[in-house]
Amino acid sequence: MIFTIPSNDGNPSFENWTNSSLFISKYNNISTLLSENDDKGNLIEPPLSVLESDLTGVVCLSILLGFIILTTIAGNIFVLAAILRERNLQTLSNYLVFSLAIADLMVACLVMPIGAQYEVMNQEWILGSAMCEIWTSGDVLCCTASILHLVAIAVDRYCAVTNINYVQYRSPRRVGFMIVTVWGVSFLVSFAPILGWKDEEFSLRVQVEKRCLVSQDIGYQIFATCATFYVPLLVS
Repeated sequence: MIFTIPSNDGNPSFENWTNSSLFISKYNNISTLLSENDDKGNLIEPPLSVLESDLTGVVCLSILLGFIILTTIAGNIFVLAAILRERNLQTLSNYLVFSLAIADLMVACLVMPIGAQYEVMNQEWILGSAMCEIWTSGDVLCCTASILHLVAIAVDRYCAVTNINYVQYRSPRRVGFMIVTVWGVSFLVSFAPILGWKDEEFSLRVQVEKRCLVSQDIGYQIFATCATFYVPLLVS
């Protein structure tokens, strides 16, 4: 990329920048520092302290996000292991908790690492359109499943408290139907953009603007928002 730098004679001069310099300037918004020039119009290198500060910020952010990801993975693995190993925890109500832990573990393993890379790169998407579709759909799938599992658990607990005979009618088939319904709705909401329900500017936004967002089609936004947030809110 080429930047215009004013010289002493009033005529603009042009300087080429390396990709690494561009990344640093974009990440910290310090383009004014990087474009300073001396009396002869020569480019002045940015202070070493600025570069070190930028690198420190990237490293700290990477460590923080990595810690969150590892903690999420470990916590959900412990939940799954506890239910599998302890027979007294293998109850019908905990089947929903087990499925919820799987959804959260998928978020930590499949969604959060790419999201962390996206944040460290200053939200500049470099993985292409296909990967963007897969990542956003996986994000919507896991997050929707997590929300709907919480709704199912809340409904199950409410019925158990308010209806004394509910426990007698609660069967593995009923709980299994609830789990299948949760995952079915989540797949329906998340994979609709892959099947074509996305705005016309999706590819342009990814390839040119380097931004990866879920489908901005107004119809899909209404459908996904209602299925993921408003309907669960009304049920809860």
